[in-house]
Amino acid sequence: MARPFGFVAQNSIGRIFPFFKDIAQLKRITNQNSNLIAENLNLQSQLAKLTETEYENEILKKELGFMQNQDPTKVVACAIIGQSSGYLRTLTLDKGSSSGLNEGDAVISQGVLVGTLSTVRNDNSEVTLITDYNSIVPVVLGTSRGTGLLRGGLAGISVENIPLNISIKVNEQVLTSGLGGQIPQGILVGSVTDITSKEGEIFQKVNVASPVDFSKLEVLFVVKIQ
Repeated sequence: MARPFGFVAQNSIGRIFPFFKDIAQLKRITNQNSNLIAENLNLQSQLAKLTETEYENEILKKELGFMQNQDPTKVVACAIIGQSSGYLRTLTLDKGSSSGLNEGDAVISQGVLVGTLSTVRNDNSEVTLITDYNSIVPVVLGTSRGTGLLRGGLAGISVENIPLNISIKVNEQVLTSGLGGQIPQGILVGSVTDITSKEGEIFQKVNVASPVDFSKLEVLFVVKIQ
């Protein structure tokens, strides 16, 4: 039996209105979720900024502790603005000859040698890290006083050409010797981990561990020659 038109229409409207009501609720829920997501992202951003600030403050504390014992006229603070890819890499600093920098100047982090300036332009410079095979730095062993050449490589940093008559001690410090006049004497490089030279060789060789994490370099200081 056919139902009256009014009954059908009323029944249809009863089904349609809840449908529109559900859409409105869905929109409200979607808007609320969007607001919650935005607030969450904002909180995450603020937390990230606070964490980064704390990390930068920790770095600056270490650097300032080193700077207290330095002549401010001979040390220039620099930021890293670029780096080459790969393990043996170079860094680009935001200071150059206009700041009094010269090729061969020592580059340090927290008082520890990390490289030397290989190229100096007017407003930026290239740093060759001591982990690079092309880096050669005259050094002296702190306790035994043996001299040698610090060199980098895939296996790490080492000191070569140490005379055979030197009684090397594991854990003794390795410092810049000042020979050649390019790099000041007495900058810490690291410490001896083991002796790798073999019997019959005319020189001794040792491996060296640096206290600096080269993958986390951020603020560097250049020690001017002049």
